[in-house]
Amino acid sequence: MNAEALAARAAALRDDRRLRVAVAVLGFAAVTVVTVLIAHPKMFSGFHGYDDEGYMLTALKGFVSHGELYDRVFSQYGPFYYDFWGGIFSLFGIPVTHDAGRTATMVVWVLSSLVFGLATWKMTRSIVLGLATQVLTFTALEVLTNEPMHPVGIIALLLAAIVVISCFVGERESRYPIALLGAAVAALVLVKINVGFFAAVSVALACAISYPLLWGRRWPRLVLEVGFVAIPVLLMLSKFDEGWARHYAIHVAATALAVVIVLRARQPGKRRSRELYWLIGGFVVLAAACCLAIVAAGTSLNGLVEGVIRQPLRQSDAFTIPMQLSRRLYAFDLVALGAAAAYWYGARHRKGEPSQAWVAFWSLFAIAVGVTMALSVAGQLLPFNDRSLTGYQLSMLPFVWVALIATAPGPEPTPSFARLLLPLLAVLQGLHGYPVAGSQTLLSVVLLVPVGALCVANGVRGLARVTALGPDRVALAGFGVVVAVVLTWFVGYTYLREPLKTSRAAYDAGYGLGLPGAGDIRLGSEEEVALYRDVSDAIRQDCAATLMEPGMDSFYLWSGQEPPSFTATSWETLFDEAHQQQVIEDTSSTRHLCLLRNKALAAGWGETGGSLVRYLEHGFRPIGRWGDYELLRRDGPAGGQS
Repeated sequence: MNAEALAARAAALRDDRRLRVAVAVLGFAAVTVVTVLIAHPKMFSGFHGYDDEGYMLTALKGFVSHGELYDRVFSQYGPFYYDFWGGIFSLFGIPVTHDAGRTATMVVWVLSSLVFGLATWKMTRSIVLGLATQVLTFTALEVLTNEPMHPVGIIALLLAAIVVISCFVGERESRYPIALLGAAVAALVLVKINVGFFAAVSVALACAISYPLLWGRRWPRLVLEVGFVAIPVLLMLSKFDEGWARHYAIHVAATALAVVIVLRARQPGKRRSRELYWLIGGFVVLAAACCLAIVAAGTSLNGLVEGVIRQPLRQSDAFTIPMQLSRRLYAFDLVALGAAAAYWYGARHRKGEPSQAWVAFWSLFAIAVGVTMALSVAGQLLPFNDRSLTGYQLSMLPFVWVALIATAPGPEPTPSFARLLLPLLAVLQGLHGYPVAGSQTLLSVVLLVPVGALCVANGVRGLARVTALGPDRVALAGFGVVVAVVLTWFVGYTYLREPLKTSRAAYDAGYGLGLPGAGDIRLGSEEEVALYRDVSDAIRQDCAATLMEPGMDSFYLWSGQEPPSFTATSWETLFDEAHQQQVIEDTSSTRHLCLLRNKALAAGWGETGGSLVRYLEHGFRPIGRWGDYELLRRDGPAGGQS
């Protein structure tokens, strides 16, 4: 068989839709099964003492039991989280426990990675890139095991939903997908307002480039472009005296500027403007329905404003984990900006089609950037290792604009709106690590995986364009297959096969916690299990009600108690004076009120103060101690202490 016949046969197999769908179904199903087998033991192994898990479970249980979110149940997260999870737990009669919460988080983890993979397959038409995206996003989202039921889980799922919904915004009028896109953005806003705002601005900029109603008038697009670049600086302006915040803001702003430069070399779209009404309608309907549901469950309007707007705005002052970035990342910023400017200059000043040399260069560049970007989330294929380059996860963020390069003639492959929106989303989601760069760090960069896949797809498409049908294309395709096989083996072995072995072995070697609602959880030692059991038993036997310093709310679930008033992990910094006074009022007359204290954990949350801290310093006497946990009790009423 000659080269032409071989190439034609390969093209026929590639274009056989039924064959491609069958292979995709088998591939995604197999990878999903493996991810479930990895996720379960990882999700149910270990317990983190700072206990964001217990805080979210206790808040959700309080909302499911009696409503009155924000007025009676403290939370700095939006109402959609409680509508979504409260609805699921109530509808199916699921008790709010550690086992149920971890199972729900595991489903979100596996489902989010699957949706990212399917969306990438839809955008690139490559099953291999779709499967690789599923595996790498699954690896990145392992961070969900640190804080099961934390809003980062539903945020990941909503980001995946936004990406996959945008894939169905085709060249023709797409009213329903656009409406669903607006609803998904509204849901994200009503989980965590800053992350939702970033998504809304990204969608708005994509619309400004796609709809003549917006780009036909100069000011809407210009305002959105300036805002897109300025948001990182404005967000962290109050902390610009701190080097980490200044560097973080400049890094993301440079990324945004590079994207805006490249978009100025792109021809604007011609979508039907009436779709914008559906987009806004979807946003408004979801937001209104969510807020009305919360109000119907007993929340006051003032409480709703407090929870959705005021409390999140206090977060940056309440608690901060700095996003430390190496100064060497400035080199990435400069190279990315220089390359973006070069692309803009070449695209704007050349006449006619780009030369083959230009296309070949940018195609190879796109492939190299895409592979490095997708793997950089896990610290692979960088010129520095993760120990010498602080903040390596964000190193390739400035190159997301490469996914916007069109390396083939004619219109971009459907769905073009998704291929435009995804890189824009990735830019501002890079700010997710502010002000708390803990588990949120990987949420800041998870979108780099599908963006990297887009870069690779564009590069492969460009190389196919400049290679004539015949021996050269067959040779190039053969080399590509070898590279794909090697990378697939590397990704599969590193991120599936090895975790499959180690996660199950670690779980089987653990010791069952054996506390109410936590029967499937296993810990690393018998001493740790005994510690949590002893503290829970003591609270159950000796305390009529319990306050905690700081919040360690899993003990409420394990001891069968409810919080006597507002509670949160770092309530010392999260509660304003009104919340602290309410706790004092709710508990001042309680007899046999206990205080569970862990000074080591409290110190980790930073400086503390306020009337509630002073209130807890008087009238309590020690009745037991287990490691760093100390249980104290006050037998009578407060006696006027405040």
